[in-house]
Amino acid sequence: MTSARLGDDDTKAGAGLAKLSLWLVLLAIVLLALIIFLMRNQSIGIRDGFGYISWIVYGGAAVALLALIGLVQAIRYSRSAGIFMATVSLIIALLIVWVPYSNRVALRASPRLSDVTTDMQNPPAFVDIAKIRTAKKARNKTTYGPKKAALQQKHYPDIKPVMLAVPQDQAFKRALAAVNTLRWKVVATDAATGRIEAFETSLIFGFVDDVVIRVAAVGTGSRVDIRSSSRIGRRDAAVNANRVRKLMNALNKP
Repeated sequence: MTSARLGDDDTKAGAGLAKLSLWLVLLAIVLLALIIFLMRNQSIGIRDGFGYISWIVYGGAAVALLALIGLVQAIRYSRSAGIFMATVSLIIALLIVWVPYSNRVALRASPRLSDVTTDMQNPPAFVDIAKIRTAKKARNKTTYGPKKAALQQKHYPDIKPVMLAVPQDQAFKRALAAVNTLRWKVVATDAATGRIEAFETSLIFGFVDDVVIRVAAVGTGSRVDIRSSSRIGRRDAAVNANRVRKLMNALNKP
C-alpha cells in the first residue's frame, strides 16, 4: 500500500516538473520578446538589454535542467503528456541558452572592427547617410584610419574592389539592381558621381548598418567600391564583411 502511494506521488512529481518547466520556458520567451521589443524601440539601452538577456540565459539553463529531470521521471512512469511537455521545454530552454551563447562566442572571436571597405586607402564616403547618423546620434564614427585598415587586412584580406568590363553607367545600374535584390533600403543615388547609399536593419534587434557604393570609370570598364559600417558596436561577428561579400558576389555574377 505504501509503495503504491509512493509510486503515485513520483508520477505526479514527474508530471508536475514537466508542466512547471513548460510554464517557465514560456515565461522566458515572453520576457525575451519584451526585452527585444524595448531594445528595438530604444526604451532600454543595448548594454542593459543584453544584461537582462544574460539573466534569461541563466534561467534557461536552470529550466533545461528542470525539464530534463521531469523528462526522466515522465519516461520512467510512461507519462506521455509529461514526456511531451518536458521534451518541448527542454528543446526551447536549450535554444534560449545556445543561440545567445553561440552569437556571443562569434562576436568575441571577431576583430574590433565594424567598418569594412573594398578601398582601405580612399574608402567611399557617406554623404546623405552621414546626416542621418548625426541626427540618430550614431555611436560609431565614419572615419576610416590605419588602425581599421590593419585589422581588415589581417582578418578580411579577400575583400577587394570589383572590376567590371562594362561602362560606368551600366555598372551603376547593375550595382543598384543588386542592392534592390538584397533588399537594402536605398537612401540616396547619384548616377553622375556613381554613388549609392543604403542601409540594412537586423531582423531581431533592429541594429542598423549603413552601406555606401562608389562606381567609377576605369578605362572602358568600371571599378566598384563598397563600404559597410555599423552605427553601434565595435565588434560585429563579421556581419559587415559578409555584407560586402554578398554585394561583391552579386556584381560578379554574369
